[in-house]
Amino acid sequence: MNNCIESIKKCPLCKKTAFKTLLTPGHWIGYEVFKELEGKIGLVRCKNCQLIFINSRPSDEKLSAFYSGNTYSCHEATCSVSMKKKENYILKQITKHLDPKTPRTLLDYGAGGGGFLLHVRDCGWEVKGFEPGKRGLKHCKEKGLDVTDKLDDLASESFSVVTLNHVFEHLANPIEILNGIRRFLAPEGVLYIEVPNVRSLRAQLAIPFLSRRFPVDERYRAYPIHLMYYSNKTLGQMLEKAGWKVKKSMTTGLGLEEFIVRDEPPVSQLSSVKKASSLKKWRFRHILRDIFLSLGIGENLSVLAVPEK
Repeated sequence: MNNCIESIKKCPLCKKTAFKTLLTPGHWIGYEVFKELEGKIGLVRCKNCQLIFINSRPSDEKLSAFYSGNTYSCHEATCSVSMKKKENYILKQITKHLDPKTPRTLLDYGAGGGGFLLHVRDCGWEVKGFEPGKRGLKHCKEKGLDVTDKLDDLASESFSVVTLNHVFEHLANPIEILNGIRRFLAPEGVLYIEVPNVRSLRAQLAIPFLSRRFPVDERYRAYPIHLMYYSNKTLGQMLEKAGWKVKKSMTTGLGLEEFIVRDEPPVSQLSSVKKASSLKKWRFRHILRDIFLSLGIGENLSVLAVPEK
């Protein structure tokens, strides 16, 4: 058992040693792999900086056994309409912070099954990926993507954008990774990170107390493979500690869309009166969405950052 868990004595962010023990989530990801760790791993919050992280946590060997298995669906590329919309949004936010003359080159760090890379490539970018998982690497190769599991294969200062899209929360050593990523970024390049937002409305509602008693959706926690749970404050502090400056932060996704069912006909099939009504509803929903996201309680937290000079 000792080689299956790892205990952390200092906070990964502030290095303090006083932690508050939290109730562990009622639903686990990969329980068939991690079930022997039940009662051996836990969830804590640093009393100084408020970072929430798993401690004790699964060892690297145990996590590798999960990521190499056949149950981790994130290693499969998806092509849903909602996913395409999200990928377009991410690319739009990134492009806003790039000089128009900057070459469109992107490294996806933790490429998974290559879904994001495929979309960016189709938009005319030159793309490469890093994916240490065997299953994800296989999916990427099958789709003709230039993806490697060896960081030494990637040239220094060759990417105008480096993305970590729902990868950062999986990292056991985020400061070390952020330091290493800097060498891949071209001058004037940007780093994009997206993680689940621990301050989201969904996170506040899906508390372990409820998930242990009711069928409350708690999958966003992905316990115990999400090793750290970030707020806008702690993510910014982690980047700052590694020598990065946050240019923009935002939250995206209501996180509650699955509870709202809309079965409306295409706009092209509506009468002029119904088109006007549909447009009003669309505008109203977007006003509500913008208000919701302005409160910082969207499901996902995103930041754009650059190296401190």
